[in-house]
Amino acid sequence: MLPLDESVGWLSLMIALTLLAYRINAIDVYGALAAVPIGFIALFFGGVSWFLALLSFFLIASYFTKHKYKQKESAGYSEKNRGARGWASVLANGGLPALFAIIYYISGNNNLYLFCYAGSLAFALADTVATEVGLLSESTPRSILTGRTILRGHSGGATLRGEIAATVGSMIIGTVCGSLFSSNIGQFLIIFVACVTSGILSTNADSALGETLQCKYRCTICSKYSETKIIHCNAVTIRDRGFRLIDNNMVNILSSFIGATLCSFFILAFNSLL
Repeated sequence: MLPLDESVGWLSLMIALTLLAYRINAIDVYGALAAVPIGFIALFFGGVSWFLALLSFFLIASYFTKHKYKQKESAGYSEKNRGARGWASVLANGGLPALFAIIYYISGNNNLYLFCYAGSLAFALADTVATEVGLLSESTPRSILTGRTILRGHSGGATLRGEIAATVGSMIIGTVCGSLFSSNIGQFLIIFVACVTSGILSTNADSALGETLQCKYRCTICSKYSETKIIHCNAVTIRDRGFRLIDNNMVNILSSFIGATLCSFFILAFNSLL
């Protein structure tokens, strides 16, 4: 646990960074209100390296969300609110890592939860990069389960470009976590491989969950699908498949847990080397 005097200084820096993120439209006001306590929990219970890993995720993810945003916006595939993260997105991506930071402290700094933390971040970045880069792919997305073509921007689809992006995103966060959480090259390699493996697999699991469990709505007039209940063709869309309570953010939380679990297997296998 971070000493109180250091915590106050870091909290001030955190608030300043959050205000800057709000000014550049990387996060909205409610997202900012959710981000500060999540970041502080990671810092207070995990330590500076935990906070820096979380901050790295946010910065890199924000870059890819903004990357060629106008092109994605004109095609109708961009994130709403001009890419600014709202509270639901912040909680979906940062809530589980914050929980692992608390459990890490309660457990007496058990590194199992450090790996869970790294795995959840690996999913979050790999999924974000895969989605934002995959939207720019010229090839038509295909269902991760059936191989059939799927509407661009809808959950459950995958492209080769997106898969490569997920791998790159996993490697980036693997490098960050390996550098922050290791003391020798052997530990670095274990953490790096754990993050890459869990990031790629959990991102594809996310697509599978999005295809099978996530609620999908259909326009009764033109049969166009949406992932939220909206008014289309002057009619309210109806639920066509999936579970009503499972939206994209819930799928992200489930997939984040899968990433954490997969990453934790590595410490169980290589605990003697850590």
